[in-house]
Amino acid sequence: QLHGSHDVMADRGNVDWTIGYGRAWSKVPDLRRLRTVRNIGESDSPFQVVIAPTASTLDAGRFFSDLDESTWTGKIGLTHQQGAADAKLSAVLRAGGLAERKDRDFSARWMSFRKANTGQFDNTLVTLPLDQVFSEEHINGSTGFKLQEGTNPSDRYTAANTLMAGYISTTVKWTKLFTLSGGIRMEYNRQELTGATYGGQPVRVDNPLTSVLPSVNATWNITEKTLVRVAWSNTVNRPEFRELAPFSFYDFSTNNVLYGNPKLTTATITNLDARWEWYPELDETVSLGVFSKQFTDPIELFFVPGAGSGGTRNFTFRNAEGARSMGVELEVRRSIGGLLGSERLRKLGLLFNGTLVQSTVTLGPQAVGQLNERPMMGQSPYVVNAGIFYADTAAGIQCNVVYNTFGKRLYAVGSYGTPDIYEMPAGSLDATVGKDISSKLHLKLGAQNILNARTLLQQDSNGDGTIGGNDELISSFRRGCYFSAGITLAL
Repeated sequence: QLHGSHDVMADRGNVDWTIGYGRAWSKVPDLRRLRTVRNIGESDSPFQVVIAPTASTLDAGRFFSDLDESTWTGKIGLTHQQGAADAKLSAVLRAGGLAERKDRDFSARWMSFRKANTGQFDNTLVTLPLDQVFSEEHINGSTGFKLQEGTNPSDRYTAANTLMAGYISTTVKWTKLFTLSGGIRMEYNRQELTGATYGGQPVRVDNPLTSVLPSVNATWNITEKTLVRVAWSNTVNRPEFRELAPFSFYDFSTNNVLYGNPKLTTATITNLDARWEWYPELDETVSLGVFSKQFTDPIELFFVPGAGSGGTRNFTFRNAEGARSMGVELEVRRSIGGLLGSERLRKLGLLFNGTLVQSTVTLGPQAVGQLNERPMMGQSPYVVNAGIFYADTAAGIQCNVVYNTFGKRLYAVGSYGTPDIYEMPAGSLDATVGKDISSKLHLKLGAQNILNARTLLQQDSNGDGTIGGNDELISSFRRGCYFSAGITLAL
């Protein structure tokens, strides 16, 4: 990115501009997938490698993919101070624009081993150790295996997103007590995607949309350390390229097949929230807020009935008719030294964020074999984050450890004859350590999901909205731990 900032109009105005370019590549060079099975109760029998009769993404398959994405960005913002900043009544005017172009090219290729000749095939091969099953001598046209191409037209797509936006806003201050901000953003966005269905039918997505997005924010500074905020705004949630593309991908870890839906539309959201905030010290916060969100055409993950084999489940994305969520949120960041009156413990602190949410989705005509209303997909009734941090500004060290847990949440929406699937509560532990090597060089290390707790997916078999002993466990797996290291250089 290249950024500039200039004072104008006798230092009563400022112009900020940014020009940026980004390029991202993702490559899967050779993902290999296979399954083994044996009959229940036959613990003395060897597991057998599953060999599909035709090319399969599930069994003895090899997958390759390439993704290339580029993004051009340009934005400019103008700020102008009306009246003295410390006057009893003052205002700041803002206006600006944004242009962004994103292009993506994705392609995949896959194939799998199958029996070369079912009449002559040596069935003892499927019971061999996994590192021997597909040895070179077992790849032949009679008693062994042969590779079969499975790539189809839906395994490639190109996509583009063009965004043009402009905004104007103002912030009015009356003494030190009240601040009122309001503005409007108008944007034109066009999503385009070219691909094909599994059978080769061309798929063309061209979704131009103009959105007018107003916002209002009011603040009452009750004291120097306490204030109340009230805000209202409209926002949008556009489908991702992956959610639009008809490309299907088999996820071995969850035994699910996921594919996009070219008919998805952009969701719109009306946000309303009120918050009380207290700042005991410069770097400490205590806040309590309530919020409400109204959704039109929210995007959700749906189960596809009658699809899948060998225990797999197929999922895609759809727009629900509408949804709403309401909740309360408490956030605390306090120094232990401040709480206990100890200067020694001033660098050590506590973190807490807790949210209670009630959400409801209205399905409309899509409620086939389901209740017309249910919780939103992915929305937990509660989310809790709690942790401890250490910050030594003089030494340039920052550390934190955070524990997270959540309430049962809808993982995927069911359909006629297929109950909803829920993800059960699980805890995770994350840790980060940061160190300033110099005034311009910063090192950061991180570890996520240290506990690596099991993810449990259960089906609401009796459709009562709760998960009990009679409901079916359909998947149990561990997501694994994630470790990261980063270096930031300020020029």
